[in-house]
Amino acid sequence: MKKYIIFFAAALLSLGTVSCTKDYLWRNTNQEQASNEDLTHDGNLAGSYISQMISNVLPSYQNDGENEYGSASYQVVQGLTGNIFANYEAACNAGFHQTNEYNLIADGWTKALFEDVYVRAVAPWSELNAYREENPQAAAWADILKVAALHRVTDAYGPIPYSQIGTGAEHLQYDSQEEVYTAMFKDLDGAIETLTRFVQDLGGEPFMARFDNVFYGDMTKWVQFANTLRLRLALRVAYAAPALYKEQADKALANSLGLLEENALLHPGAAKWEYPIYVIEYEFNDGDAKAGATIITYMNGYKDPRRPLYFTAGDDGNYYGVRMGAAVDSNYPKSTKWSKVRCSKTDPLLWMSGAESFFLKAEHYLRQGRASDARTAYEDGIKASFQLCGATIGSYLSTTSAVGSYTDPVASANSYSADLTSTSVLWTTQSTTEGHLEQIITQKYIAMFPEGMEAWAEFRRTGYPKIIPTAKNDSKGAINTTTQIRRLIYPASEAQANGTNLQEGIGILNREAKSGTGDNGGTKVWWDRK
Repeated sequence: MKKYIIFFAAALLSLGTVSCTKDYLWRNTNQEQASNEDLTHDGNLAGSYISQMISNVLPSYQNDGENEYGSASYQVVQGLTGNIFANYEAACNAGFHQTNEYNLIADGWTKALFEDVYVRAVAPWSELNAYREENPQAAAWADILKVAALHRVTDAYGPIPYSQIGTGAEHLQYDSQEEVYTAMFKDLDGAIETLTRFVQDLGGEPFMARFDNVFYGDMTKWVQFANTLRLRLALRVAYAAPALYKEQADKALANSLGLLEENALLHPGAAKWEYPIYVIEYEFNDGDAKAGATIITYMNGYKDPRRPLYFTAGDDGNYYGVRMGAAVDSNYPKSTKWSKVRCSKTDPLLWMSGAESFFLKAEHYLRQGRASDARTAYEDGIKASFQLCGATIGSYLSTTSAVGSYTDPVASANSYSADLTSTSVLWTTQSTTEGHLEQIITQKYIAMFPEGMEAWAEFRRTGYPKIIPTAKNDSKGAINTTTQIRRLIYPASEAQANGTNLQEGIGILNREAKSGTGDNGGTKVWWDRK
């Protein structure tokens, strides 16, 4: 099999003693890749690379061997980082206290997103990039996937290698996050232009459908996904680069194919499949995680009809989530009160909610002084979320209740006594731009569940929704409990194998940061400037 060697240090790096698999290994090789000789037959070359990238925008690769499979990867890449920091979930395994309590010493977790994306998503992009002239449409598609994968990395860490990807350089230099975003917008420019023309010429016929478990070769939907991704990233830089935000937002809304209004889901393929959240909450150690206190507190406060579709109820019929950093013992997760994510082992994996495009438009219109349009898009986003999950909306849009405090039903020491927010669902309960922004982001937070990396990024960017802070902060002062965690730290393997460039990257991080300094969880990335 073709092996990809990039700038990581060790060929095999163990996850640590609290890994939920017996012998889970990190590799700097891609074991899934067929040889070029195999792929030259039947036009499979480009499709194989596309398929690999699709499987790894979010960690979901599935191997049959006992040592490596999708749920373990998802857990360390996302379940123990973004999903916890957004408090969509919380760790209940007493051994998983580090990131849950802001003690970022578990390199096997804090490195995972960085290494996983470069090995499993970027490496096949680099291979496909060599065939750009022969198959420009596939290359454009791959560019969208590259941005979808790597924006998660730069949002989590800050400066990353981007411009030198595919150049053959052995040790990749770090670009500032501002440069990364500028380059990602440029990549989306070319990809959207190429595929929009392709859609117009092709007339809707599927393209390479058998390699695509998201939209099954529907290039119209891929362009809509790319337009929505562009609008997402445009708003991400709204506080750091207002002119860039406006330029990119206008481009996203001007494309003739529009934005995505259905869920982007990675569906189970022919290979072994397991929905990672199900395995994490129902199988690993009898449940490594439970539903998060913050999202359930919001949904309880609003009496949200989506609750029984998102979560299981406790034995008393109510919904209870676990607070980030909660003190747990071996008996704590065994309580029958806790809610879990309602899901099955064969569920597809959510990449992007179809409701997100409406909330993105709502914020954009709000920023442009178009309050009436903002309200319409906001309410349309809520309606879309209800429709997509199969809930009945009823009078939800008229909800005027606030969101109160959090009470831990098992250990009162983990409770949070302050009311979470006074903001409500009904648009007219707020009269300021900032108040409406909180409404938009709060409802988007509920709608995009369980995509925690995006929810965490939006919390850092806007301050919303207000997230219950960790009950225990073990960062030794590096991370402010009120401000909460702002980024992940770089992998130890980078210090070993690409140390000079990494140090330059940390210097760039320091220069770009509005506050904080150094490679720790309290330093703000470039766009985090509110």
